[in-house]
Amino acid sequence: MTGLFLALAVGLAACTPADVEPTQTATPTEAVPTSTPEPAVVTLTDDLGVEVEVTQPVERIISLAPSNTEIAFALGLGDRLVGISDWSDYPPEALDIQKVGTGTEGNLELIISLDPDLVLAIGGEPVPEIDAQLRDLGIAVLALAADDLEGIYRDIELVGQAAGVEEAAADLVADMETRIAAVTDAVAAATEQPLVFYELDATDPTRPWTAGAGSWHDDFIALAGGTNLAGDQQNAWVQINAEEIVARDPDMIILGDANWGITPESVAQRPGWDAIAAVQGGSVYGIDDNLISRPGPRVAEGIEGLARLIHPELFD
Repeated sequence: MTGLFLALAVGLAACTPADVEPTQTATPTEAVPTSTPEPAVVTLTDDLGVEVEVTQPVERIISLAPSNTEIAFALGLGDRLVGISDWSDYPPEALDIQKVGTGTEGNLELIISLDPDLVLAIGGEPVPEIDAQLRDLGIAVLALAADDLEGIYRDIELVGQAAGVEEAAADLVADMETRIAAVTDAVAAATEQPLVFYELDATDPTRPWTAGAGSWHDDFIALAGGTNLAGDQQNAWVQINAEEIVARDPDMIILGDANWGITPESVAQRPGWDAIAAVQGGSVYGIDDNLISRPGPRVAEGIEGLARLIHPELFD
């Protein structure tokens, strides 16, 4: 037995490291670099038929029209607005945002310095030069130029798609549609459609400006159950001689220029206007024209206001 143990000991001692199975150790796993996801790009067609590529997320927005500013706020995008048009005054929070000029004469250098992801411009003919200048610099410019209610709905949805808030846009449009449908349902019960003179600007009271066919005001007066005195005029914005207004004898006068200091009392003092049925019956009313003339979410409120003036008997 001693010889056997001695032989085993000698045999083990004679083994070299190469003869022994190496212990397996784990090899550290190499870190796989994570790739930054490509930003999403949304292609939209604006109201001028221009294809616009918007890179999301959109975090810095500039609005070049009061209506665009109101759309952005109504969609919960107020904190993304870094610049707005000079005339943007609603909601009150807008007053604290950097002003960048008007829609057609924006301050190009200032706009560029604000590094916008998206500019909400205005449409029309001719196309404002600033739109082309911004596009040439690679800035996404979405021109909004609604000319009817459906156009307003589409513009709200466009902004929602551009900014990634489609659900908020759909909810806002649905709410507007519901409110306006409630108005049209109510005035359907009216037995008459009062003749309405809607005054826009009486800087020259002998020939005040009003709204003719094709205007927001013409459409909205009809929706509210009235007849526009200037609805037979072919232009959207027209001047009418005071004598013609007196002769047509409107049942109601609505002062869209009330924000500029025009009152029922001042209207009654105009030569000959005391003969008008609206003046005699005390049916001269002021209204905030911004609710009517800005193609944004507050038009629903404007239509409701018109309907309450034209048909107070139908509303509590």
